[in-house]
Amino acid sequence: MPRLPEFDREEVLDNALSLFWSDGYEASSISKLLRAMNLNRGSLYSAFGSKALLFSTVLDHYMAYLQCHLFNCTLVSVEDPCEAITSFFDKAFFEPDQSQLANGCLFFNAISELSNNEPELAGKARESVHWIRQLFYTRLLEAKQLGKVDSGQDIEGLADYLIALVAGLRTLCKSGANTAVLRRVIDAGLSTVFIR
Repeated sequence: MPRLPEFDREEVLDNALSLFWSDGYEASSISKLLRAMNLNRGSLYSAFGSKALLFSTVLDHYMAYLQCHLFNCTLVSVEDPCEAITSFFDKAFFEPDQSQLANGCLFFNAISELSNNEPELAGKARESVHWIRQLFYTRLLEAKQLGKVDSGQDIEGLADYLIALVAGLRTLCKSGANTAVLRRVIDAGLSTVFIR
């Protein structure tokens, strides 16, 4: 009977997430991962199978974290759809510390880095972004039905626009933009979506 891994899985995944997020997939070598996760090679391969499978698990771990700490308390649970979307941007860009924001978004990073060399992993990240887009779409549709979005607006296009806004803001964070810049961009971006 094989021995069960003797480590805190959440902690190990947090450590792997930190490395992949800061260094990217390719630059996160197995030796770097072993140091960051405080595992030996056998434990890593026994628990996760391969670097690609570990990264896939980390993407799930990241999504679970975002669902709990970002999406559920903004886009899912805030009753007013405009406030839900506004609170999402506020929480996503003004609550994390600046060093975390400087890493960008793991999903967008993975799509950029891995689309050519690891298309399955990039595809998994793309599915997560699509899921977020669907949350935006649902709340925008509600806002339109409440008269808070112009009746002539294309909700599909607005959902894509909000995803593009998130991606652009994450890129600004990576380039060192301060919170005043982020606030101006968010306010300008949302002012084109909602009727005030």
